[in-house]
Amino acid sequence: MTTYKVAIVGAGPAGYFAAQALQNLQNEELQFTIDMIERLPTPWGLVRSGVAPDHPKIKTVSKVFEKVATAGNFRLFGGVELGIDLSIEQLQEMYDAVVIATGSAVGKKLGIPGEELSGSLSAAEFVPWYNAHPDFHRVDVPLNCETAVVIGAGNVAMDVARMLALEPSELDPTDTADHAIDALKKSAIREVIISARRGPEHAAFTSPELRELPKLEHTNVLINKSDIEAAITRA
Repeated sequence: MTTYKVAIVGAGPAGYFAAQALQNLQNEELQFTIDMIERLPTPWGLVRSGVAPDHPKIKTVSKVFEKVATAGNFRLFGGVELGIDLSIEQLQEMYDAVVIATGSAVGKKLGIPGEELSGSLSAAEFVPWYNAHPDFHRVDVPLNCETAVVIGAGNVAMDVARMLALEPSELDPTDTADHAIDALKKSAIREVIISARRGPEHAAFTSPELRELPKLEHTNVLINKSDIEAAITRA
C-alpha cells in the first residue's frame, strides 16, 4: 500500500472539498494522510464568515466538513500562517503534495471616482464584519446616513441590502456578531438602493433572495418599471 502525505493550506470550503476528494480516492492500495493548515484559529472559511447570518441552513454544509475531519488520517493546524510561521518550501520538503486553497479575501475594485472616499467599502469588508471575522472587527461601517447604495446584483449584494434593512427584532435571532447587531440597531439608514451595471435580465441573484426582501418588517421594495419594460423588449 502507498501512502501520500498531503498538506492543504486553507480550511475553507475549497480546502475541505479537496480533502474529501482525496479521501474518496482511497482504497486498499492508496491512502492519504492530510494536514490542513489554517491562519485563523477556527476552520470553515466563508461558511463561517461569508454566509448571511440570517440564513443558517446554508451553513449545514459544515456537517460535510465535520465528516471529512473525522474520517481518519486528518489533522487541522489552526493559527499557522503560510509565509510567516512556515514557508511553501518547507511544506514541499515535508509533504508529497501541497494544495493551496486560501481563496481571495480582497474585494474587487471598481475603478470609479470616489471609490476611496470615506463611507465606501467593499462587501469583502462588510460581510466578514457582521459575521465576526477577527480581521474585520474594527472596520468603520458608515451607518449614520439615511441612504445606502449597494453596487452589484448578485446574492452577496442582496445579502448586504437585507442586512441593512433588518429591524432590531429581526437581527436578534440571527447569528450576527454582537458588535454588528449593536451598530445596526443604531443605524440611521432608511433607504437602500441596489444599483447594477446591466439590466434586470442580467441580474445574478436568485429569485428567493429578491422575494425575501418585501417580507422584512417595515420594508417596501420598489422596482423601476421602465427597467423591466426595457428588459422585456430586449428579450
